[in-house]
Amino acid sequence: MKVTVENKKGLNKDVKVFIDKKTMSSYMDEKYEEVKNNVNLKGFRPGKVPREILKRQFGKAIFGEVLDKVLKDTTTKALEDNKIKPAGQPKIDLKTFGEDKDLEYVISVTELPIIDTKPLSNIKFNEYTVKIDPKETDKRINEIAKSQKNYKDLDENAKAVEGNLVVFDYKATVDGKEFKGSEGKNTQLELGKDLFIKGFDKQLIGVKKNDEKKSRSKTT
Repeated sequence: MKVTVENKKGLNKDVKVFIDKKTMSSYMDEKYEEVKNNVNLKGFRPGKVPREILKRQFGKAIFGEVLDKVLKDTTTKALEDNKIKPAGQPKIDLKTFGEDKDLEYVISVTELPIIDTKPLSNIKFNEYTVKIDPKETDKRINEIAKSQKNYKDLDENAKAVEGNLVVFDYKATVDGKEFKGSEGKNTQLELGKDLFIKGFDKQLIGVKKNDEKKSRSKTT
């Protein structure tokens, strides 16, 4: 195999590949031998079919398989030997081919660019130190604490009112049928926020600890 690389300075390269007909014939001989040992033709014993008969019946298919294999193998080798890493799928342009002929083709390929990266040890940067006053930290913590609501357990007989946080388990159905995600445990809901199903939290106003309640909701 003879390989010539053009456009060496650019990323777009044409790689010319030439394989003489003697080498191609050896590939064909191997394939014909393989086919002869596996094909069954009427009037011939296994492995005894003459090459002329095989060529007449399967010549085009055999050459197609051989050509495909040679192109794949030699294209890969030509690029690897010349240290060319394709950025995309190479394009192959057949110039000369055929049984009992030389094979000549051109690989048109765009090569991945070589990026020169500098070691991190050579990069200089400015170092900054930020000082935080402990008083500012305490002040911010207090502000966050004040913005958070604190809840405490009410008496067992106390009835839920708007603004209370209710913790409940639920089981929902649609037209009497359960669905994925239809059950929930320890769900928290602040009454009055209307953040669950619209109008649902109003139906919990007045419930007491350990109450069971059936609720109906409309969806659109």
